Amino acid sequence: MRAANDNVPLRLLTKTQAARYCGLSLPSFDSVCPVRAIALGVGVRWERYDIREVDAWIDSLRPGEAPLRTADSLLEAL
Repeated sequence: MRAANDNVPLRLLTKTQAARYCGLSLPSFDSVCPVRAIALGVGVRWERYDIREVDAWIDSLRPGEAPLRTADSLLEAL
C-alpha cells in the first residue's frame, strides 16, 4: 500500500485501508482479523493497523506452513 501523493509505502493503515489490503469488506475484516488497532490519539479516527501485524496474521493462516520470519522476530527469539 502506498501513500496517495508519493512513493513511500504506508506502515500504518486505517481500518478501511487494512480491510482493502486484505481483500475483505469492513464487516468481514472486523469479524475475522484478530489484529488490534494502535491508538495514536483519542477516538476511532486515530486508530491505525500496523501492516506488519496484518501480514503476520495472514501468514499464520497458511495451513502446514510456518509463517515467514522477519528480522524483528529473529532478533526477539535471541
